[in-house]
Amino acid sequence: MPRETGSQGTPKWQRPVTSSLMFTANLPSEMTGILGEVAAVPRVGRAQAMSVPAVKRGRDLICGTLGTLRLKRLDSRRRRVPSELLEQPEADVARSVTMTRVVEDMLFESRAWLRITEFDANGYPSKVVRLDPRTVTVRENARVYVSSDGVTQGQATEFVPDAQLIRIDSPNDALLVAGARVIRAALALEQAAARHINTGMPLGYLTSADGTDPGDDAEVEEILDNFEDSISRRAWPYLGALKANQLTWNPEQLQLAAARDYAVLEISRLIGIDPEELGVSTTSRTYANAEQRRLDLIDFTLAAYVSAIEDRLSMPDVTPPGYTVRAEYGGFLRSDTETRMRTYETGRRVGVYDDERIAELEDLPVERVRAAAKPSAPTPPAPASTPTPPQEETVQQSTRPVLAFTAPVDDGPIKFDVTGEAIDFRVNAERRTISGLAVPWDTVARSAGARWSFPPGSLHWTDEARVKLDRDHVPGTEVGKAVRIQATRAGLDVTLKVARGPAGDELLALAEDGVYDGLSIQADFTSSGDGWDSHPDDRSLRLVRSATLRKIALTATPAFDDARVTSVAASRQSPQEGPIVMTTPAAVQPNTAPGTPAGRTPTAPQGFDMATFTAGLTEAVKASVTAAMQNVQLPQVDTTTVPPRQTVPAGRVEVTREAPVYTMNGNGPSFVRDAWKARTESDHDARQRLAKYTRQTEEFAKQANDALMFGADTGNASAVIPPGYRPELYVTQLMRGRPLVEAVSRGQLTDATPFTIPKFVSSSGMTSDHVEGTNPTDGTMDISTVTVTPGGISGLFELTREIVDSANPAIDAIAMQAMQESYSQQTEAKVYAELNGSNGQGGTITSGFVPSGAQARLVSGGDGNGGSGTADGADLIAGIRSQLALYPFRRFGAPNRAMLSQQGTTGLATAVGSDGRPLLPSIGAQNTAGVGNAVTQGWFVDGLPHQPAWSMTGNAAGDADVLIFNSSDVWAWESSLLTFRFEERGGPARIDLALFGYFATRLLRPVGLSAIRYDTTAVG
Repeated sequence: MPRETGSQGTPKWQRPVTSSLMFTANLPSEMTGILGEVAAVPRVGRAQAMSVPAVKRGRDLICGTLGTLRLKRLDSRRRRVPSELLEQPEADVARSVTMTRVVEDMLFESRAWLRITEFDANGYPSKVVRLDPRTVTVRENARVYVSSDGVTQGQATEFVPDAQLIRIDSPNDALLVAGARVIRAALALEQAAARHINTGMPLGYLTSADGTDPGDDAEVEEILDNFEDSISRRAWPYLGALKANQLTWNPEQLQLAAARDYAVLEISRLIGIDPEELGVSTTSRTYANAEQRRLDLIDFTLAAYVSAIEDRLSMPDVTPPGYTVRAEYGGFLRSDTETRMRTYETGRRVGVYDDERIAELEDLPVERVRAAAKPSAPTPPAPASTPTPPQEETVQQSTRPVLAFTAPVDDGPIKFDVTGEAIDFRVNAERRTISGLAVPWDTVARSAGARWSFPPGSLHWTDEARVKLDRDHVPGTEVGKAVRIQATRAGLDVTLKVARGPAGDELLALAEDGVYDGLSIQADFTSSGDGWDSHPDDRSLRLVRSATLRKIALTATPAFDDARVTSVAASRQSPQEGPIVMTTPAAVQPNTAPGTPAGRTPTAPQGFDMATFTAGLTEAVKASVTAAMQNVQLPQVDTTTVPPRQTVPAGRVEVTREAPVYTMNGNGPSFVRDAWKARTESDHDARQRLAKYTRQTEEFAKQANDALMFGADTGNASAVIPPGYRPELYVTQLMRGRPLVEAVSRGQLTDATPFTIPKFVSSSGMTSDHVEGTNPTDGTMDISTVTVTPGGISGLFELTREIVDSANPAIDAIAMQAMQESYSQQTEAKVYAELNGSNGQGGTITSGFVPSGAQARLVSGGDGNGGSGTADGADLIAGIRSQLALYPFRRFGAPNRAMLSQQGTTGLATAVGSDGRPLLPSIGAQNTAGVGNAVTQGWFVDGLPHQPAWSMTGNAAGDADVLIFNSSDVWAWESSLLTFRFEERGGPARIDLALFGYFATRLLRPVGLSAIRYDTTAVG
């Protein structure tokens, strides 16, 4: 048989395996598939990348590790400052999860996006939400658009200003772009290895047995097809005169182990992780310890991402100037226990670590360490034959140390909010010294609306001997000086030398006996560089940056006792201009003069004028109060201490425009010639020009689309969008809601079948006094039924197809929404008609609460009962209260619902007493019937909320303005609301929108309904 030639005549088993090339330009069909080898590799999807084990491991190692690191905000002195943003960035997502996703976005997409949702009192971000980078589009005009419904990148339509965005750029390229080719190669190797496992066909070839005819092409084709079919059915094929020659590959070769390891090695290079971390061994080295291995990971991989996050969150649109954000590596670098303890021991010797710092690193309560470090009372010395030097006597100070500013006499007291530590108050009478804690660090004090706190290291002094000791901060009572001033972790610990003399002896004796057992400081801001800053998270708290220590006083009030509070006065002047001093209340001076003899009344000194003294005291108090009110700090942002938040542009773009590759004007390269040469001659330059042309075409198409979507106006697109038409600003219909329907009990309907409800009417003789040997008389009970007949509510709206297809926003959705609102209004009106009744007050009206009817009440006239004049809000409140008072005797239970018409709501809002005071005030209700608020529409009369209902018209002569009832006495039933859209019923030109539902309502217990008519017509 002659053999055919050509591509179509070549047997399938002799044809070479080829792969078509792809070309993305719009070329004729015969020119497609020629640029796949040189075209830029498109980015790979995140889901595809995560399906590669090496990428997944690298992502977990980088993102998961950085997600566990905590961030802290530090001030200029490296002191930690609380930050709500760093502690809980997203309100409903764990902090570690948020940070892990942020780093993942930086790894895969080269940038992360956060949208600010809340700001703190200083105007800086306090809460954010993470945005998927695929839903954020940065356009060439540097404007950022975000998709709220999660559409793909490039289609986002919601503009977000830069002030609401935080963009964190990665120092590295996007892994999904830079590593696209490597990731696809790893996926291909995975698929190839899986193919060897799943197919089951052995690798090899077939040959003719010795002495047999190899057969023609058709026979060979049939044999190969049968062989492949048998293998696919897991059966051994019958070969006949053929011999099977199997290629013996070991499992490592079948699974492409070397190639897959190389792919993992390439991925490790892209991510920046040691191949050992991904399971590929490249050397024989070992790590000496785990901490060194983690340090290498930080230095060579994680540091770039951490620095990018730290630097971005330290910028002035996130953190106030002067503050920085840093990551805490302590938990990540934790080594074994023995190594850590040796490190702490070395750090303690060189002065780097102390007990509290070690407790922080070990995540232990700092309070426990402080309690363990408190000095205990010294053990009394054992008796000895030789005299021993005098021991220092310890007087235990109160658990709350005294801290006071000495201030001008017109300053008021300062109270401390926190409890300090118990520090031993030590007195050595022999050496005439007093030692103790003069001021604890970070203790808060209040004064004239401001609060003060001394951070560690905020006090300085020129010479210890220049710091004097006085009594109760009274000038002229100086009796000693400081001989030692030492700043400790707890506060400022001092030792004071008491001078000789009667005053010093008396003060030393009082201290030794525990009467004067407290220390207090006097400081000012007169030195260069002294001052204070407002706390970034609490504007009312003033952090002393630097102050000069002037004096230390011995005081008799050593505790923050609520009955004997420490008094501290703060200067009324600016802290940069004048002194601010801490003090206790002026103590009583020692009485050195003889006392007044008993029975003798002291007389005022000569020349003393009581009237003048009283007037002067009044003026002094008035001036003090006026100055205090002028300096009270209000809760506002102080731009003089904390600069206002800046805005960092988020839409940063770089636009580079090149001349078109093909000008299509007869000059330059030819598009047709390049396409032909690229296909037939594999011309490299031609392929490069075609690939560049493809990219330029895509960019031009995107720019044109952006211009239509976001740049169209009356000047360039008046025929597309009429001038002035803004469909995105469509004003929707106001929804009234259903207050009456929501106030009653609810039930479900499935159809229009009427149903009955049993109802108790009366009973008699149900019980009586028992007579021995006699059976009781039968009682009687009257039961009736209430029939409920549901009714249907339907609607139909017809639209032309052109309106539906071209309207923006969608007219069919608007029409259906309007129909649903009409249904809500109609059902609300049915409930009001049932409660209001045909003659005004619900059902059959009687003179009182009886089972057959509701209670009617008319409030009119000057006294609310028809007297001369006009009824007002006070009369309406009195009428409501009189109706509520009847419920325990008629309904035998309190109502839980009250509804108001517009006139009734106005009456309650304007109700005033005889003195003009509102009877339902919003705040400070005293001697009133309740409270009310016209903004939130909450009116409470004797604790029962009265809710306005728009459906209560209150216009007709018999309409009720107030309806009071119990929700269990009134019922409403409705079915699920069905909506339909018919596109075929009216032909292709029209579309019908339909709505249908069942509804029923009934007042089951009229005795529980009270209706009040509020008539403001003048009488007489």
